[in-house]
Amino acid sequence: MQIASARREVQQRFRAINGDHPMTEDDDAYVREHFEPATGSQLTEIAAGRMPLPSYLLSDGTPMVPADHDQLAEWAGGTERLHDWFVAHWPEDEEDVAEQEWAAYLSGRYVCLKAVSPVTIRDRARFAERIRTAVEALQRDPRDHLARGLLDESVSGLDRLELPMTAYDRLRFDGPTSRETLIDDVRRDHLTPAHPDLPLSTERLVIRAHTPDDVDATYAMHGDPDVTRYLLHEPWTRLETEHRMRRWYEPDDHNLGLAVELDGRLVGEVVLIFRGPSQAEIGWILHPDVHGRGVATEAAREMLRVGFEHYGFHRIYAELDARNGPSARVAERLGMRREAHRLRDFWSQGEWTDSYQYAVLASEWPPPRA
Repeated sequence: MQIASARREVQQRFRAINGDHPMTEDDDAYVREHFEPATGSQLTEIAAGRMPLPSYLLSDGTPMVPADHDQLAEWAGGTERLHDWFVAHWPEDEEDVAEQEWAAYLSGRYVCLKAVSPVTIRDRARFAERIRTAVEALQRDPRDHLARGLLDESVSGLDRLELPMTAYDRLRFDGPTSRETLIDDVRRDHLTPAHPDLPLSTERLVIRAHTPDDVDATYAMHGDPDVTRYLLHEPWTRLETEHRMRRWYEPDDHNLGLAVELDGRLVGEVVLIFRGPSQAEIGWILHPDVHGRGVATEAAREMLRVGFEHYGFHRIYAELDARNGPSARVAERLGMRREAHRLRDFWSQGEWTDSYQYAVLASEWPPPRA
């Protein structure tokens, strides 16, 4: 078959399956970034029905295919063996599914995948099914920790497999792309934290967002060598404090850092750092003149409550310098267990030090009061 004739045949079959939708300049730019023009020999094989249709037609009609378009045929030992090699990746009792996936592969419909193969097609189907299962479970119980873990794993797995896709794909698939429905929407609705209403209150404390008026009180802590001795930074200057507060003290999708007030005065900080949707790290610091009054324990206990009851975390842990005895005692008063004593793993202010890790599970919260 002549190349020009093969090209026309491929274009006609592509439009018959995908519709004759316009490609914008942005669509063309996306496709050129991720795909390449089909060669004459590829067009001949496609027109003969031995290889998949192009992933896209550019606005000028150029058929575009993945860079590894020929790879599966090479692995199979030639196009004449491709079908049998392809469907052999499914169990015998899923013969109908295998044939359906073969037809979808030939139609070029797996444009969502970074690399198209029977393995990635099966992985995508598994991840998609697990996402739907986990979402259904979380709709019934937003604190279902098994469903949250399954959802995080599956969304991350699908994210590694799928391309961004383009507006054109919404037209040919007649709706949102799989990335939008199975990754972006799911992350927004089920894996992105919504912060609690502030301020929080305990018996003695007000725990609130930082304000520009907190600079002096924050500097009194972060500029004090006794306070920063076991932290990861040396004492700040006042100007450094101003700068870092502008950049670091706004709650976002990755942490909740709050000021601790006692009797109307800022005396400490507590933070939850989100380590994925199921776990968080907790930390606290305190002004030296309120040590020994249970302030850190009271503030951290409230943050643990928020972590488990509001965010629905499965596990919350604390990492600290093993020399920091007061913080270790706070963790123990909170009912956290010491899970690790790591030797010389903690680079802190110019030296290697030991570290402790303390943790508590949602199933263990709240612990019985002594």
